[in-house]
This record gives sequence, C-alpha cells and structure tokens, in this order.
Amino acid sequence: MVAQNAPFDLSFLKFAANEHSFAWPKFPVLDTAIIARKVLSREEVPNCKLGTLATFFGTQTLPNHRALDDARATVDVFHGLLERLGTFDVSTLEELLNFGKKIKKQKSPE
Repeated sequence: MVAQNAPFDLSFLKFAANEHSFAWPKFPVLDTAIIARKVLSREEVPNCKLGTLATFFGTQTLPNHRALDDARATVDVFHGLLERLGTFDVSTLEELLNFGKKIKKQKSPE
C-alpha cells in the first residue's frame, strides 16, 4: 500500500475492517511523506504536505481532501519520488521498504 501520511489512512481502514469483522491483513506500507522527507531538501519543498508535493511534481490531479483526487495525486507524487530514488541506491521493493521506514529523530546535543 502506498499512502500519504499512512498512519492516518490506516486508522480509518483498520476501523472499517473491524466494524465489518474482517481480519486486518499484514502488508507492506510505503508512506510518501516519509520518503519525501528523505529524498527532498527544504530548499526544494518547505514541507511534505500532499498539496506541496503535488505542486512540486506537477501532478495531473491536485489534492482536495477527497479520496479519489488525493489518491491520484499520491500516485503521481510517488512516481516523482521513485525517479529520485536512483541516487539513493534504491532499486528493489525491499530496499524501498527499508528506505521508507520512519525517520528517527536525532537527539539534540546536551
């Protein structure tokens, strides 16, 4: 699954699955916001909101907080991010899943 800010969307999907007595399947999740934070600099984009990323990559559909348009914009953003990943030696799904894991916050020096 590919999603922008995946934990937010997953919470709704998990709730709906539970409400309908479906077991939640385990599957890999790629979060475009996390990948963007690793691939793009602050000079390129001031933040990693879907609208900002969509504008940066020139997506065909702009996000508007409606599921279909946001999903389409996320696909286009993901494609833009994939083009950037070659410089990070990411060429397989396994490498992408490892690359896209949460960013650990650095401890500030004391």
